[in-house]
Amino acid sequence: MWSSIFNPQNGFFQAVDLIFNLAALSLLWVALSLPLVTAGPATAALYYALVKCIRRGEPYPFKNFFQSFRLNLKQGILSGLICLVGIDVVSRSLGMAYGMALAGNKPAVVALTAGAVLAVALLGVLGFLFPVLSRFTLKLGGVFALSFRLAAAHPLSTLAVGLLLSAAAFLAWLVPVSLLILPALAGLLVSLPVERVLKRQMLQSMEQPPEEGEDPPWYLR
Repeated sequence: MWSSIFNPQNGFFQAVDLIFNLAALSLLWVALSLPLVTAGPATAALYYALVKCIRRGEPYPFKNFFQSFRLNLKQGILSGLICLVGIDVVSRSLGMAYGMALAGNKPAVVALTAGAVLAVALLGVLGFLFPVLSRFTLKLGGVFALSFRLAAAHPLSTLAVGLLLSAAAFLAWLVPVSLLILPALAGLLVSLPVERVLKRQMLQSMEQPPEEGEDPPWYLR
């Protein structure tokens, strides 16, 4: 009985290990995103570690996190800065429209609604951008082009990702302590629709897909 209770493979210890890894990866992401310029590579690294190690069961999540962070540092910084500029422009525009709508400006209400829909759609595209960066070896323009193409080709997945990220951002603003685990949880949820799309894309881009009965690499499981 005691051997089964203290067996590291039992459900309790696996749950504790999962919670620890999610919290630690979330805190790593928060720490590396604080300078803002490194938020891009940190996001790509978080997604990579979550899918490879948490979802696919590969070992060493923190080692994989830092490997991905280093590999994608340059392009991640540039991608992140572009995204931060875009987010700032959209946020300021929404803030102006919100202020005008409160003052009773009816066209501003329409603009605010349209802007909110656009913001969710753009977040959906961003939900593809950093997973693509973490998975494919492309130039910066290629990363953006592939992300936009995949997002446009799968509008329902893009909408789901945009809504998930919007909800996560609102929860983080409302309850900042949720950042202790929210980034990793949000990343796992985002990976559900995104991985289905990336798996198809990777199979199409492979010169020789795995044969039937062959053990596929982790990203095709």
